[in-house]
Amino acid sequence: MTSGEVLLMSVSRTSVLFMLSWVVKQYARWPASDAAALAHQELITTFAEVVQARAVLDGVASRMIGEIERRELAKQFGATSTGAWLTGSARIDAGPARRMVATAAALDSLLQVSAQLGVGEISVEHAEAIAGSVAAIDTACPNLPEVGREVAVQTLLDVALADPPAAVRRKGRELLLALHPPELGDDPAEDTDRNRFDVAVGRNGRGMIRGDLDAATYEKLLTALNPLSKPRPESDGVRDARTASQRRVDRFADLLDAYLGSGVGPTEGGVRPHLTLTASARDLAGCGAFIHDLDGPDPETTEPDRGSYEDLFVQAWPFQLAWMGPLSAEAAQMLACDCDLTRIILDGKEVPLNVGRTERVIGPYLRKALVVRDHGCAMPGCGRPAAWCEGHHIVPWAQGGETKLSNLVLLCRVHHAAIHKALWEVFLGDDDHPWFIPPPMMDPQRRPVPANNRRGTRAAA
Repeated sequence: MTSGEVLLMSVSRTSVLFMLSWVVKQYARWPASDAAALAHQELITTFAEVVQARAVLDGVASRMIGEIERRELAKQFGATSTGAWLTGSARIDAGPARRMVATAAALDSLLQVSAQLGVGEISVEHAEAIAGSVAAIDTACPNLPEVGREVAVQTLLDVALADPPAAVRRKGRELLLALHPPELGDDPAEDTDRNRFDVAVGRNGRGMIRGDLDAATYEKLLTALNPLSKPRPESDGVRDARTASQRRVDRFADLLDAYLGSGVGPTEGGVRPHLTLTASARDLAGCGAFIHDLDGPDPETTEPDRGSYEDLFVQAWPFQLAWMGPLSAEAAQMLACDCDLTRIILDGKEVPLNVGRTERVIGPYLRKALVVRDHGCAMPGCGRPAAWCEGHHIVPWAQGGETKLSNLVLLCRVHHAAIHKALWEVFLGDDDHPWFIPPPMMDPQRRPVPANNRRGTRAAA
């Protein structure tokens, strides 16, 4: 190599570093408002160029990380590893930092993948997915001929050039199964010994769930949830505002309701599994302990004194669930709409004196009549099947509302909650069918709307 060649390479590297620095500074100075000024096609084209430029820079970063790892520079700066150094210097989380180092090392032997990343045709996430899949194949098939490995890499690269990283990982798993069919339980995706399903109560009173399931169990979960989790537009055609995650948890709650209501579960303590709410009739009716309304106090009431607060705070909250503990009065009243009721008479010390028979608030014959009239959820635009619905007392049962057809309406869990939150109102018209009054944000005139199964009915009394 001549001195002229050395000088040319040095200038080239300097130019590249200068250009990288210049590009980063220009993008940093580019105001966000400029994006709004771009025409449709210009916006799409520019975005595609930015995505490709990001991939190119990620490729440069990956090659640099690989070189830092080879030179063991991290140890010179007092870090235990290159991943730890990335966490401290580049503020990258430990997990992603370790994956970046592993991907950089793998790309040394995946030259085709490195080349496509270098020109921005695939992302670093694609490269990581390919590297992980190839590593799994290398571990499971140490005697795989080189030609087989080459074809596997090319197959994964072809997928990466057309599809997202998730598709690459899926294809990698297919290749692994084809090359090395595992014994039952050997495959991590099918190893039931790794399964876990953890539940806990958070500090804010919410339930927390975290799980790790084998492929077959997870498939069962998705099969049960997905058909129920489709978006449901409102009655006026407005799109379902819930996220996919919110729709799934709503349907998960429906599945639990259906299971608990079916009575097919094993007994616990001699009774079928059920949700247990403990509350006094007086408290359910809203006539229990003093609760000061700090947001909107009644000007006609006397300002509570210290003794009033002491009396309030010393007693246990009147609405309690068996597992989760305190529940709001609003949620308790919603649960009381359609439940099995056991009356327990207490003495002055709150010791049970007599336990009556458990009776259904809405008995089976009345529920059948309710289903015949409303068919399913009566909320306009819903119509969820009756099996997924609850009976709602129009005049609350806890406030003396009668349990009869003229005071009941069938609602799914989501719309039952909407009624209890006073977002909508419901009444029975002169036609003896439910009518709903939408919130002002949907209809400022709040014109009554017929039940879902009576769409097209023109006017309510």
